[in-house]
Amino acid sequence: MIIMAVIITACMSPYHDGNDDGLPVKETPVIESDLFIPADTENEIRFYTNDGKYRRSTGLTLWTHRSDEPSADGSSEGTFSERTVTMRKNLGSNIAGYGLIICSAPRQVEDKMENVFLTIMINNNRQYAIGKVIGGSYTALVNWTEASGLIRGVGIENRVSIRGDTENSNKYLLFFNDVNDGFFVDEESPRCEGKGKNGYVVVIAPDDLNNSAVEVRFKEYP
Repeated sequence: MIIMAVIITACMSPYHDGNDDGLPVKETPVIESDLFIPADTENEIRFYTNDGKYRRSTGLTLWTHRSDEPSADGSSEGTFSERTVTMRKNLGSNIAGYGLIICSAPRQVEDKMENVFLTIMINNNRQYAIGKVIGGSYTALVNWTEASGLIRGVGIENRVSIRGDTENSNKYLLFFNDVNDGFFVDEESPRCEGKGKNGYVVVIAPDDLNNSAVEVRFKEYP
């Protein structure tokens, strides 16, 4: 059972779990991808595709690890402290999510090892969502919620910051363009314990790739 604690200043959005709300669904696995590549701008990562093979009736979610981080086994990494990334979506559905993964590592799930990580996504409609992926299956921890600190619009750059709590390794503080939008707590087993690799994630919506490509750009903030 998921027990979440969230403090927010905004109202919940009308969106719910489903195949058209811009979030992953359990029926479609979250897949690691090589579509995240260095851009022509220094230190920027670009996700781009116009290939119809990625079109799914339920949408498709793709992710990658940061290539400059060492491999993690879930215990060898130090406790997560802070990460800040600027991001903008230039092409694709305004509701579909894009953002970060944190604390990704193999973890014991019942009788086998599965890759587990947390996701922090935003969209172009000034909303954010928190999720957890266990063995490619996504669970929503916080569905789309308006964030006072985010800026709405296509191609608009937003700065997303995640900070680990110094007293609780499963508690994470959220900042959007330096505005605190509360926190979330990872209580679902196996808990990430603030350890693992970082990365990026993009949701391709069911109506993407019909008339438009999908492009998102990420840049690690110093």
